[in-house]
Amino acid sequence: MKSIIGESIPRVDGWEKVTGKTKYPSDFYMDNMLYLKIVRATQVHALIKSIDISTVEKIEDVYIFTAKDVKENNFGNIIKDQPVFCDKKVRFYGEPIAMVAAPTKALASYAAEKIKIEYEALPIVEDATKALDGKSPDLHRNGNLLDELHYENRHIDKGFENSKLILEDVFNAPMIDHVYMETESGVSYMDEDGKLTVLVGTQNAFHDQREISHALGIPIEKVRVKGLVTGGGFGGKDGNTVQIYLALATLKTGRPAKLIFSREESLVTSYKRHPAKVYIKMGFGEDGKIKAFEGKVYFDTGAYAALGPAVLGLGTEHFIGPYEIENVKLDGYLVYTNKPPASAMRGFGAPQVLFATETLINRAAKKLGIDPIDIRIKNALEVEKQGPFGQRMKHSVGIKEALQKIKESDLWRQRAENGDKNTAYGIAAGFLSCGMGAGIYDGAKVKIQKKGQRYLVSIGTVEIGQGSLTAYTQMAAEALNVSTDRIDVIYADTKKTFDCGSVAASRTTYIIGKAIIEASKNLNESEKDYAIGEAVFPESCKRDIGIGLPHMMYTFLANAVKMHINPLTGEITLLDIVAATEAGKIINPSGLAGQIQGGIGQGIGYALMENMNFKNGQLQQKNLSTYLIPTTMDVCSIESLTVDSYEKSGPFGAKGAAEVGTVAIAPAITGGLIDKWDLCINKLPISREEIVKQLTEKGIIKEYIG
Repeated sequence: MKSIIGESIPRVDGWEKVTGKTKYPSDFYMDNMLYLKIVRATQVHALIKSIDISTVEKIEDVYIFTAKDVKENNFGNIIKDQPVFCDKKVRFYGEPIAMVAAPTKALASYAAEKIKIEYEALPIVEDATKALDGKSPDLHRNGNLLDELHYENRHIDKGFENSKLILEDVFNAPMIDHVYMETESGVSYMDEDGKLTVLVGTQNAFHDQREISHALGIPIEKVRVKGLVTGGGFGGKDGNTVQIYLALATLKTGRPAKLIFSREESLVTSYKRHPAKVYIKMGFGEDGKIKAFEGKVYFDTGAYAALGPAVLGLGTEHFIGPYEIENVKLDGYLVYTNKPPASAMRGFGAPQVLFATETLINRAAKKLGIDPIDIRIKNALEVEKQGPFGQRMKHSVGIKEALQKIKESDLWRQRAENGDKNTAYGIAAGFLSCGMGAGIYDGAKVKIQKKGQRYLVSIGTVEIGQGSLTAYTQMAAEALNVSTDRIDVIYADTKKTFDCGSVAASRTTYIIGKAIIEASKNLNESEKDYAIGEAVFPESCKRDIGIGLPHMMYTFLANAVKMHINPLTGEITLLDIVAATEAGKIINPSGLAGQIQGGIGQGIGYALMENMNFKNGQLQQKNLSTYLIPTTMDVCSIESLTVDSYEKSGPFGAKGAAEVGTVAIAPAITGGLIDKWDLCINKLPISREEIVKQLTEKGIIKEYIG
């Protein structure tokens, strides 16, 4: 049979999705079902003096739940520092204090409003750097510094002494929301085997199972979680959202339950991307060689840890960019504040730091008179060169090739001929690690059952819109040498599939693909009608740096943008974008293009419009009329190019590529402002007022208005 690896086959779940047949968690209804409503804190930081439920207790067929109904009142991916229900102290606006269940949504909402909570307000901590000044109140018993990471390599002072050009600045990246199309939602019930069952939009059904078992104090084998087709995740559904609350209601009442967050609840209370303050200093030789890099970043993790410690590690690891730099000093801090918890979001700390690093490299190119692509090629990583934390690059490294593809693109060639004084061109590069990291088991098992002429692939990860089911189908069909229409996939069911870990870290194509190949090989050699395959990421070098650090495999990307700037208003209109990605052998080119284009779309929002503003600790953008995200009118044509590459350790030569699309477009846009007018943009989203201010100071606007 002809190989289907590298072919853009249609998505195997596409027809049911476009015809509306696919059932998402919010689509499920059951007889005798209860509707849940969470009672949320109306204070930002406060002691809880009393919770009055007396009025609600009199309402027939309404159930009330508080901290006393939970066996272990805590949860968390890494540190279990977040309560299921607050019973003593509130640490962010909208934090759950109680929950009601009722046979109708209207009654649930009515009853929730009747619960009265008395507070004693406490001082609010909003700024991560001020949280560490010794004057702010401690939000947790061990203070406001949750974690820190430090790394130094070679002689940083000597590196700066040998530099021709030294640049330094402070950058600010905002807190933003994932804004998945489907908000957090799920349904729970007791199944025919007496198992407490939760159907949910999630990124890790097996972690949910463990969290429910822990919080409710019931044996893990009595809990079943099934991850359904999920309407977007991007990291925001990697952790408890509705799962424990659903399980609690069904456990206590024996009835099915349903919980869907409103868009306001999702915006105000769900996991976010970490805001960051980034201090950076770089030294360059006359030829553009980076001689020294000193960086310090403060990640604001909000009220609770969630996946913050891992974000700190990965963000600090990616600080220097996809370059080999001899003299490096890095300091990272993870800080508690009175904001909603920040956790995983596509890029996982890299977009914040690379905004600063890539912007400074563009400034250096401008000042040194070097093409901004050439300065990157001069410093770019290669195989066997030293990576971010001193590890040797043993996998495929295609950042130079990606940059060269951009340089040869029509878009970048137009730059040399540009005669329009309002058109600008920008470039930035980036990379993102694949897998959970060193010392962390990252395996998967796949069970292939042979039924006549069909094959059932059983895996534990979830389809969250990234197209993994199609990639798995292609790889299974290739490994078994059959057509794709003979492959069926079941996934993310703690009763029927193996624990494959989280859909995160750009890992699932790589790790599940390897497990599918192993299972297929074992099936061909077995007399049984099924076989199991296991896979784990290659052993990484182990250093005492931080959680899972350093990674040993990365995906690389370069972005170029053509844009129009109105100097009188500061408005930026994107005209064309080219992205070049090195992700090993591409399993499904159209699938990769969708991932890169979607990531760039999110990066455009990060660069130009998305921002969560807080006033006295309360979010000001509580709906999608005030929290703005890009529409099709804001996203221009995006050409997706790929580097012809092969990762020898990967399934059919593949690496992961789901997240890397987000990391470089913001500094590519600021790079256009540097390349055209040498503007200094230090804060996202890019302010139109700041553009006009700087153009006025440079006398450029005067040229337009005479």
